[in-house]
Amino acid sequence: HGDTDRFVMAAARKYDVVIWGATGFTGALAAEHMARKIAKQPNLAPQKFALAGRNGDKLASLRAKLVEIEPRAQSFPILTADAGDPESVASIVKESKVVLTFVGPYTKHGMPLARACVAHGTDYCDITGESGYQKRMVDELHEEAKSKGVTLVTGVGYDSIPTDVGTWLLVKHLRSLSSTGPISVQAIMGKAKGSVSGGTIASSAFFTPLPSHVLDPAYDKSKMTEGSKHFSTRQFHEPSKTWLAPSIMETINKKVVYRSRGLLEDLYGSISFQEFQGVQSRFSSYARSSFMGIIGAAIGIAAVRNTLVKFGVLPKPGEGPTQDILDNGFFNIFVFGKVQPDNSQEAKEAAVHVKGIKGDPGYRLTSAMALESALCLASKDTLPMNMLGGVLTPAACMGDVLVQRLPNANVTFDLIEDP
Repeated sequence: HGDTDRFVMAAARKYDVVIWGATGFTGALAAEHMARKIAKQPNLAPQKFALAGRNGDKLASLRAKLVEIEPRAQSFPILTADAGDPESVASIVKESKVVLTFVGPYTKHGMPLARACVAHGTDYCDITGESGYQKRMVDELHEEAKSKGVTLVTGVGYDSIPTDVGTWLLVKHLRSLSSTGPISVQAIMGKAKGSVSGGTIASSAFFTPLPSHVLDPAYDKSKMTEGSKHFSTRQFHEPSKTWLAPSIMETINKKVVYRSRGLLEDLYGSISFQEFQGVQSRFSSYARSSFMGIIGAAIGIAAVRNTLVKFGVLPKPGEGPTQDILDNGFFNIFVFGKVQPDNSQEAKEAAVHVKGIKGDPGYRLTSAMALESALCLASKDTLPMNMLGGVLTPAACMGDVLVQRLPNANVTFDLIEDP
């Protein structure tokens, strides 16, 4: 009986999606994407989509800009709350089906909102790449959220939808060819145009070195054939015909992919995941490996990072890229996989090409993927979701739903059966 009450409550809520932190750079882009959506879809009621933040004046001027895209955006409700004041947070969360939050660094600002969502039966999405924050959410909220039927989906931006959903699509295909045997996956970052966000730099202060399987609920080392590291940097990768250099996002994406593995263990079984930047020559792979080591070390030292931000070498939080990169950025990620069946049949291979166009991956495309994810979650009762309840990944929660929906965000997933 409690369950029916809860579904009735959620159905009767005033707002379908609240964009939390709508005046920040990425939040404002998500609001813009929403304005374009209601322009294309007259059946969408603008009053169901609210803009939330600390400053009512800033929210009003954002809405005025959105009205230039679509006059009906004038009906987007404006909600003010201070993330540090539980009562003002609760008053908004209670009225919403889904809260999509852009307020980072999440380690500093995320937990009170996530807790309020679980307390009030409200679903939640974030775009964090902070594994330490994701671990806190899992440790503190997963079981309670699961028991209450509340879904918290973490990493619904460029961290980590392309790799997580790309790997899911690949694994699903390979498992249709062989239900047994370990799968090795390499995500290869191809040609891209984009910039590093100020928010990402600020969040990097909270990147904690954690084991790869820290978010994987079913991890049992004895059962996992890590398949010895299949590839390493400075090596040639035959399937992609590229030389391998380190990928800055591997440590973030790997933990999310392994959480999907654990949540969907019956499908995934034993997999090993690696991520690289694909480059054209051995020299480039050596040069990039050295450069990445230096940059990683520099950003990891607070004094160095703050100096680089101060002198404009690195962007400040809330600062975005140039208009050209924002509008014309793109990415290509190729997720290659191979399954080695237990019955000594020959190995099967496939790949998934994840492509994003017409937008900077970390800003415009992130904001659009995040909004589409939140809209899917708001319609969870009518969509074929993989699972609901608990702290979930994009793949574990939505899988195919995102593959179908994300072309709306200019992001596509193509399965290549014979790479």
